[in-house]
Amino acid sequence: MHSVELPVEALPSQPWAQRLLPKRLWSQALLIQCVSMLLMTGLAPGVINSVFAFELRSLGIRLDSVWFWLLPHICVVSVLAKAARMPVWWRWIHVIFPVAVIFMQQVALPATVYFAGFVITLALYWSVHNTRVPFYPSFPSTWRAMHHILEQHADDHSLKVLDIGSGIGDIAMFLAKQRIHDEVSGIEIAPLPWAISAVRAIFSGTSVKFTLGDYRDLDFATLDVVFAYLSPAVMSDVWQKVQQEMRPGSLFVSSEFPVTAVDASRIIYPAVNAPALYVYCIDATPSPSHP
Repeated sequence: MHSVELPVEALPSQPWAQRLLPKRLWSQALLIQCVSMLLMTGLAPGVINSVFAFELRSLGIRLDSVWFWLLPHICVVSVLAKAARMPVWWRWIHVIFPVAVIFMQQVALPATVYFAGFVITLALYWSVHNTRVPFYPSFPSTWRAMHHILEQHADDHSLKVLDIGSGIGDIAMFLAKQRIHDEVSGIEIAPLPWAISAVRAIFSGTSVKFTLGDYRDLDFATLDVVFAYLSPAVMSDVWQKVQQEMRPGSLFVSSEFPVTAVDASRIIYPAVNAPALYVYCIDATPSPSHP
C-alpha cells in the first residue's frame, strides 16, 4: 500500500475575507443567508418603484412575489459561499434551504409529513442530550489525512482502529478499503446513523464492523488507534479513558476539538476548510499545554 502524499503539516494560507468569517461552517452559512436576505430587502423597494417595474408587470412578473426574489438570493448566497471556500455540499444546502422554506410555507402538507421528519430527526439526534455530541460528518480530506497517519504509524504492521461516534461510517469504510489488513471498526450510539453505516458495510466489500452502543462501554486496551470527531464537552472524559486504557505508543486522534490542557504530538491541517487533526501519542506522562 502506498501512502497518500498530503501537505498535512503546513497550515494553508487563507484570504483575508475568509479569516473574518466564523470558524464554524454552520455559522458561516447562517451569516451568508442573513447578508443575502438583508441585501434583497434593501434592493426590493428600489426595484419595485423603478421605471422598469411597469414593463416587468406587463410581462406577468410579480415583483412583490417572494419567488421573484428567490433566484437573486440563491445567486448571491452561492457566490458568497464560493468566496468563503465552503465545501460543495454546503453550497447545495445554500440553494436548497431557502427553496424548501418557501415551499413548506406555501404548500399545505399533512401533519404526518412533519411527524415523519420529527421521527427521523429524533433517530439521528436523540442521544445528544446524554452524550452532548451532535452529528458531525467528516471530510474526504480528513479521511486521506487519517490514512496518512496510519501509514506512518503502522510501520508495515496491521492495526486495530476504532472510530468512536462513527456516524454513517464514512471514514471507517475508507480506511478499511485503503488498509485491508487492519481491523477497522466504528461505534455509534444514534440508531439511524448506525443503521445506515451497518447497511453500507454489508456492500462495502470490506471487513469493517459497526456497533450500536456507547464507546464508554468499550475497552480501549487492545486498540492501536482511536479516532474521534465528537464535541468539546466530552473531550476531557474521552482523554481520561484514553489515558487509563490505551497502551503506550498507541495514538488518539481528535478531529477539530483538542484535549484541554494537553499538548498534541502533532497538529495536522488536511485542507483549507477541513478541521484540524490533533494527534496524541499515548505515553506514561502526557505533557500539559502551555498557557
